[in-house]
Amino acid sequence: MYRYAQIVSEHQEIRRRLAAIGKDRKWLAVQLKMSEHTIRQYLQPKGKRTKEFMDDIERVITLETARQREVQPEAPPWNLIFRTAEEFDKADRASRLVKAESLTEFCRAAILQRAEGILAEKKRGGR
Repeated sequence: MYRYAQIVSEHQEIRRRLAAIGKDRKWLAVQLKMSEHTIRQYLQPKGKRTKEFMDDIERVITLETARQREVQPEAPPWNLIFRTAEEFDKADRASRLVKAESLTEFCRAAILQRAEGILAEKKRGGR
């Protein structure tokens, strides 16, 4: 049986990894041939997880990550962009709040918006 802290940590790690590949629990449910409700229940802090279930999650996330690297080798290496898991989580939460297409698109838009502001300020004679 998993300890509570370990379960919460695993849940956060799964959320982070899904967000990093632009997927959610609904996608995970399809991949594991389970209902979204079942996935939600299993991933709750008091959810009943088995080693096999966690191995299946690891397998599908790893496969999707590899697939995306083949299709989009230029995809952002999140561990280079964000220094901590907390930074990644903050950006991920914000991207969900604005219903961004993906974390990649959210970050791209934020960077471009900031760049435009800096360039406009420079043009006005600032900095």
